[in-house]
Amino acid sequence: MSATDYSDWILGVHRKAEQLRVVFLQLGSSNEPARRALTASQVNVTRVRDYLQQDGPPTTGTVVIDEMESLTMQSEATQMGALRERVFSDVEAGGRVILLSRAPRIAFPPVVGSSLLDDASLAHAPVVKSTGAHEWPTCVEDGASPAEVLCRTLTELGTNLCASLDRVVYENLLVGQSALGLLNARELEALDGSSLTAPNGATRTWNFPKHLGPLKKALDEVLADALEPQQQLAEVSSGLWKIERIIRREVRRRAIAAWAENWRMQCLNGDLPGKVLERASESAYLGATSVKQLRDPLEWLSLGELLQLKDRSQIGDLGLSAAHWRQFSAQIMPIRNRLAHMRSLRPEDAADVVKWQRVLEMRLPTN
Repeated sequence: MSATDYSDWILGVHRKAEQLRVVFLQLGSSNEPARRALTASQVNVTRVRDYLQQDGPPTTGTVVIDEMESLTMQSEATQMGALRERVFSDVEAGGRVILLSRAPRIAFPPVVGSSLLDDASLAHAPVVKSTGAHEWPTCVEDGASPAEVLCRTLTELGTNLCASLDRVVYENLLVGQSALGLLNARELEALDGSSLTAPNGATRTWNFPKHLGPLKKALDEVLADALEPQQQLAEVSSGLWKIERIIRREVRRRAIAAWAENWRMQCLNGDLPGKVLERASESAYLGATSVKQLRDPLEWLSLGELLQLKDRSQIGDLGLSAAHWRQFSAQIMPIRNRLAHMRSLRPEDAADVVKWQRVLEMRLPTN
């Protein structure tokens, strides 16, 4: 039996479902007693997989579709279209649908066309105000370990949001309102739903001590254990691959135009010829004794070294202004470093890569 009376909160969720027909409710590991109270409140509860396989007549009562978080996997995202069709079939028949998820809306992959999650109204989890996970309902009422519940909660938020928290609380060393101010509306919504933060009037506060020690410790564990590729990995990887090859192709063209047959020997300056020969001869050109024996010495440069060649008058700015290259370096180099060292990508990385790929395709065309 729950120690907390959730009847008013449950009544509010039902009223919202009655009024708006389709609501999304993020309710995860921090709030297990509330989940039990909701699913026991005279509603039809079904897992999303079972709901999608039902062949019977539309539901006319209130149905709670549980385990929505299973659709956060990219391989399951195609199910969202079928789910939307089934949900609105029930709504047209007079039904009410509560989409119950341990994951927040921001953790779901984007879908082409109308999105069920955008169509749904947001129902809020019970507000939890605390000084740490040890005061969360799951720990107080169920006796669960605060450290374990906190790690499960962060895992439910998804790697992208954990990467955003990593940027804010570790890399930027921020706490309090300064840290929250760097997160977007959907990320803040997710933090409220997970009990990491609590609404406080027009603002919100962290549910941890000032320096966020327990949160940072749990974030260490969760990010270290994140082994599955992020949703945007393929797009970011292919974009960076194309960006670097576009730049290399343009440098090569200018080097050949400037030095003709001697371009391999003369396009590299400083200590780059020695570095390139060492890298190439250690892994592929085992018998090479000179850079001129390499098919393309530019392929053995890092992106940073490749960009340094712009300083040579024979290569030049490649058609972009110095301000553009500064922006490029500030946005793309950190993403490339994150990927090179297998660190978590940030939610905005894919958009930045696509933008710069398009810029280079337009400014450095093939013909």
